Amino acid sequence: MKTVTIGIALLALAASPAFSPGSVAHATSIHCSGMDPYVHWADRCDPTDARVTITTEDGDVTLLLTERDVVMQLSDRTLRKVQRELRDAEDDQDNVLASAIVTAVTATVRELLGHSFVCHVRDLRDVSYEDGRLVFTGRNGRTVFGHADVCDSDVTRAFSERDARSFVREFRRLKAGE
Repeated sequence: MKTVTIGIALLALAASPAFSPGSVAHATSIHCSGMDPYVHWADRCDPTDARVTITTEDGDVTLLLTERDVVMQLSDRTLRKVQRELRDAEDDQDNVLASAIVTAVTATVRELLGHSFVCHVRDLRDVSYEDGRLVFTGRNGRTVFGHADVCDSDVTRAFSERDARSFVREFRRLKAGE
């Protein structure tokens, strides 16, 4: 099983003298495994294009359902917060070498932030809400987004029951219309 791990925790920067302690107050890490072969990395989705959008109770991650895809990405709020902190980190540098390193690393992180985990609706057999978590079943019968963690929190368990059930209802309506 392929595991994709994207560290946006800026560990390289944290170890660098370019950052003073506490200069990056918000660290975000995303880990998603159990997604091969259906989930891929793609550009962020505009929430206004979605049939339904739900956000985790802590506000960190948004799950969207469009006419074609199920999309998991950082929420707009979290994205703005991280971008602001990256900008602040760049602005706080007064050493030319440190500034160059910070600029290079933050540019890479910004590129990663502009993306999402995407699974085509056609590749999902069903989405259900079981034991307090969303369960995505691929057309091969295997779990998709089985281990989706953001900041060491299981995203599939991080939505309110009401929102999760709303997402399931809309997914099933969409699948019924295919």
